[in-house]
This record gives sequence, structure tokens and C-alpha cells, in this order.
Amino acid sequence: MRVAKSLPQSNAVVTRQSSTRVPKIAGSQFRSSHGSIPGDEFPAAVYRTVVFAFVWMMLAGWLAFGGARGTDLDLAIATVLCTVFLGIPILLYRTARNRLQRTNQNSKQFLESRVDIATGTISGTEAWLEVILIPIALALAATLIGGVFVFMS
Repeated sequence: MRVAKSLPQSNAVVTRQSSTRVPKIAGSQFRSSHGSIPGDEFPAAVYRTVVFAFVWMMLAGWLAFGGARGTDLDLAIATVLCTVFLGIPILLYRTARNRLQRTNQNSKQFLESRVDIATGTISGTEAWLEVILIPIALALAATLIGGVFVFMS
């Protein structure tokens, strides 16, 4: 592949392998997560709360709708999907933690730290709440909908 004799005068980095341009922000360096464990950004307690919320949601669904006509197959499919949805990241994490470097961050350190997001930084507490908000809302909704179903039948 030939490289052009005159490169454009923009703030872009041109690679020799292809003609794609990667925007370069002044004063920044490219970040890479190479060599780190996927999911190691948060302490294990954050992920445990997510798993707890999904288990709560599935349990509420089974308790409220299990045994009703025609719902067992639907609940079984939802349970398999939930197991796969939660199981694959857990398996990837357990496989990677034996081979890659691991940060030893506990929950208290995380709650007191700042977390980088696309729009700036937020506290660890805010990050934890943002991660757990949707799973807890789904678990509460499943509990309330199941409660109304049981109460009305």
C-alpha cells in the first residue's frame, strides 16, 4: 500500500495499514484496556447486586405466574435467557481473572472514588446507582405485576 506524499494538515492520525483517520484530542492519550480483566472497573458487589435483582425478578415471576395455564414454558424460556445473559459475563470474568492483572478495589474505595464516563466524572455511588437502577426497577415491576395478578385471580 502506498502512503500519500503530502498528509492532510488536520488533527488526525493516519495509519499506514489503512487510510482511516482517528481523531486526536489535544493533550490526550489513547486509552487501552489491554491486559486488564473485563468488568474489573467495578467491585464485585456491584455485579452481585445486579445478579440479585435479576434473580429476584425471575423468582417473582415464577411465584406469581408459575403453574398458571401456559406460562411455564414462557417462564422457562425467560429463565434460560436470564441465565445466559448473566452466565456468559460471569464465565468470561472467571476465565480472564486467572490470566490477567486484577485491581483489588473494595466497595468502600469505589464509593469514595470518581468514575470516568463519556460526559465527565461521577462519584462511585452515582455509578453504582446508575448500574443497578434498571435491574431493581424490573424486579420491583415484576413483583408488583405478579402481586396484582395473584390478588386479582
